[in-house]
Amino acid sequence: MNVGGKATTAPRDADVRLRFKLIKSAVMSSIHDSHPGHCRHRVKGPLHIGAVRLRRMSLLSFIPEMSVPPMLPAPPLPAPGDRWALFLDVDGTLLPFADRPEEVVVSDRLRVLLADLYATLDGALALVSGRGLVDLDRLFGAPPWAMAGLHGLQLRHANGEMRETRVSGSRRSLALHTAETISRAHPGTLIENKELAVAIHSRTAPEHFESVRHAVETALPQLHGYEMQAGNLVVELKPEGMDKGKAVAELMASEPFAGRVPVYLGDDLTDEYGFAATNLENGLSVRVGSREPSLAQYTLPGTDAVHAWLSRVLNVIKQGAHPHAYPSGGNA
Repeated sequence: MNVGGKATTAPRDADVRLRFKLIKSAVMSSIHDSHPGHCRHRVKGPLHIGAVRLRRMSLLSFIPEMSVPPMLPAPPLPAPGDRWALFLDVDGTLLPFADRPEEVVVSDRLRVLLADLYATLDGALALVSGRGLVDLDRLFGAPPWAMAGLHGLQLRHANGEMRETRVSGSRRSLALHTAETISRAHPGTLIENKELAVAIHSRTAPEHFESVRHAVETALPQLHGYEMQAGNLVVELKPEGMDKGKAVAELMASEPFAGRVPVYLGDDLTDEYGFAATNLENGLSVRVGSREPSLAQYTLPGTDAVHAWLSRVLNVIKQGAHPHAYPSGGNA
């Protein structure tokens, strides 16, 4: 925009701020409607109206268009007396990405670290992943901690109680057939059949990502009860009604998480729901990587930094020492 021959970005910046507020409202409203008893703030007024319209739309349609906010600080360590509950995304957070989902490997060192954190936090540790529970058990050796799989469509509580969204076989077959048809039209993309959900990965053919996303959006009207979940070079077709934020809220309502401060680490667009749920509980939301913008309050640069920070968290809790801030910039 030009005013008197001088460029100005004020209207654009105002639009960016409004879009960010609408996205925040959409995420929080979605979580609130599912678990109203666990949210401390009710979104009202025009932003709430916008949230209702946006809830069924992909956040990916909005976030890339917004300007980059100031750099986030590194996460602090727990203070004496803090009772944390850790919620950890897997791919891109605990584990580096691989071209194929089945190629990732969990190191013995990470297994030991998670087991120590689980014991030190009296069980208040959960994995929150887009992977299914069977796949998570394969990777982590059927661990005792709680796990939310398929963005919360599957959930195993700390006491072993299971919950899984039910979808008819015919609907699953239609979703899989649709995804396979789209993948065949985009050479190099990979299909991951998660039973309840199906993902089209573009990591080995990133040039097709936007086209795949558009094709999935176009197919959605024929897939009643399904929605699109876009992430880091992946587009999923999954049953409606669940996301990582709702999974966090559900776990926070049960032992051993209830009454603790949630701390959520994630790298992907799908983790924004987890960040929103965590922020509503006055917890710590930590984005891994440099994706912008985000509802997260803190950042760590990558999986190595996540492991280093979690190790320091473990040591601080064990020793009961007064923590100092994590090194500036989040470097391990």
